Amino acid sequence: MSKALGPCAGQPIRTFLVGETLSSLQQMLAPSSDIEISGTAKNGKEALELIPKSDSQVICTELEMPVMDGLDLTRGIMTTDPHAILVVSRLGQKEDRDKTFQLFEAGAIEVFPMPDDEHEEAFYTKAQELIKKIKILSGVMVLRKRQILPKSAMELNPFVSGDGSTVLPGIVVIGASTGGPHALKEILSQLPSNFPFPIVCVQHISQGFLEDLVNWLAVDCSLPVSIAESKARPQAGTVYFPPEHQHLKFDAEGRFLVVNGSQSDNHIPSVTVSFQSAAYRFGRQVTGVLLTGMGEDGVDGMLAIADQGGITIAQNEQSCVVFGMPQRAIEVKAASHILPLQDIASMLLSIVAK
Repeated sequence: MSKALGPCAGQPIRTFLVGETLSSLQQMLAPSSDIEISGTAKNGKEALELIPKSDSQVICTELEMPVMDGLDLTRGIMTTDPHAILVVSRLGQKEDRDKTFQLFEAGAIEVFPMPDDEHEEAFYTKAQELIKKIKILSGVMVLRKRQILPKSAMELNPFVSGDGSTVLPGIVVIGASTGGPHALKEILSQLPSNFPFPIVCVQHISQGFLEDLVNWLAVDCSLPVSIAESKARPQAGTVYFPPEHQHLKFDAEGRFLVVNGSQSDNHIPSVTVSFQSAAYRFGRQVTGVLLTGMGEDGVDGMLAIADQGGITIAQNEQSCVVFGMPQRAIEVKAASHILPLQDIASMLLSIVAK
C-alpha cells in the first residue's frame, strides 16, 4: 500500500512532534512559516493515540523516550496508518546508533542527528537542516514495508580472459538519497555471491552513519560490503562506498581515488562525481543506477554514462520515496531503462549474464 503526501499549495506542512524535549524541536522549527505543529506527544504510546486525529503529514519523533520509544512508534505507525517519519537521534549515544537501521527497516524515511553543540550558530545550522528535511518528507510517497526477497540462488559463469584468468568486464555504480538505504538493501540482497562486477554505491547520509549503513547492508547481502580505499583496485563481487565527506573517483589504471573537494550538487560524496569518473575510465562497461532521492545529484553522471554507451537505469516513480533524482534523469533522457525497485536486481543479473 502507498500513500502520496504533500502540502496543498500555500498551506503549511502539518508536523506532529513526539519526545521528551519538545521545546528544542519546537525552537528549531519556529523560524519556518512553512511548518505548522499539528500536535505533540511525550512518548510513542501517547502519539499512537493522537496522530490519527491530527491530520498530520510528517511525524518528527525522538528515538529515546519512556513507555514507547521511536523505534516501536515507527513500527506501530507503519503497520496501521503509514506516514512520513523522521527520527531525531543523538549520534553520540551508541544505543541510538545501533537502532538507526532498525528504524529504516521499520519504515522511517530519515534519521536526523541532533546537535550536541548548544552554540547558537551550530543550533541554527541544524535547525535549517531539520526544516529542509521536513519539507522534503512532506512530499514523499509512503510505502508499507514490502518483504525483501530471499538472496538469489542464481549462479553466474565467471568471465574469463584468453589466458584463463578472471577479468572484470564492467562495473555497476549506484546513487541514492532519501529512501536509499532500504532501496539499496532490496537490490543488493538479491545479488549472488559470484556477481562478476564491482558495485560502487554513493548514498547521501548524515555524518557518522556510514559505518552503520555498511554493517546493516552486509547482514542480508551475499557480497562483502566495505568502504573504498585509495589505490585499491575494485574487486568483482564486492560492494564499495566512498568514505564519509570525500568523493570517490577512479585513476587512470582503474583504481579507487579518494579525494577531498568542494560540494557537487550540494553533496560530498557526490553521485555525479563518481558516475562521471566511472564513465570516463570504463566507458561502455559501466551500468549506472539512480535511485530515490531529492534534487539532481547523479543526473549529469547518468548523462556521462549514457554518452559513453553505458547502460543507465532509473527507479520508477511508483516505487520511489522521493522521485526527484530519477525523475530529472528521465526528463533529460539520461535513462535507458525505467524500472520499479523490485526489478532492478533482475536487470543487473541479466546484464552480467550476457
